[in-house]
Amino acid sequence: MITATKNLSTEAMSKILEGENNEYSLIYFPFHGVIGALRAMLAMSGANVTFAQPEDWPAEKKETQFGHMPLLYVTDPTTKQTLELTELSVLEEHIGQKYNFLGSNAWESNQILAYNSATQSLFDKFVTLVVRADPAIRAKMLETFVKGFIGEWAEHHERGLQANVAGGISKQGYYMGDKLSLADLKTATVVPAMRNLSGDKFISEEKTPGIMKVCEMVEADERYKKWKASDDMKVFIEVTKQRFGY
Repeated sequence: MITATKNLSTEAMSKILEGENNEYSLIYFPFHGVIGALRAMLAMSGANVTFAQPEDWPAEKKETQFGHMPLLYVTDPTTKQTLELTELSVLEEHIGQKYNFLGSNAWESNQILAYNSATQSLFDKFVTLVVRADPAIRAKMLETFVKGFIGEWAEHHERGLQANVAGGISKQGYYMGDKLSLADLKTATVVPAMRNLSGDKFISEEKTPGIMKVCEMVEADERYKKWKASDDMKVFIEVTKQRFGY
């Protein structure tokens, strides 16, 4: 288990976070789960990153800030002082800002975070309603989730993407601007799970060309290709297929 450095001043901790050559260790279970986009940003950032899983989570969670993952440990390579960061949305915004995945201006950043939050909300509902449901009612809860939430998410995101392209806010089909962002990565890493549950009923080339274009552009990004071909990603893909079927 990695241990954060104790008794640092807020100024010292801020200096570590602002460092240009930090080393990262991201702790989470060895499947995609909720952190596909965060893992992708870290892998694509060019930073020194290690992807690991807890050795004894029931024991380790008691020592963390809120008792759940993901956990991101940030180490200054010179002083070897380490910080523990928690909460997925906070980690995504920090890494997104630091490594240029939040657009080119304040408005783009705001909208990228909004679309990202909406997609994360969809996945969180899936986990809460279906994954954690009593086995006796899981099939019914899955039906409720598919009918009540996937189509609504697809409708809003497709409408937004089409409007952004028509208005010149989006270039090439990204959510915002002319480069890949956290919102694009979140959609591309969540859509496979949603299509595994609902097939082409709500998300398809015909019904949601904008969403599918986002997924296509993420897959075509050379940095993302390299990440998908990595040994770490191969493990995450295999374990996810074995446990969740997608």
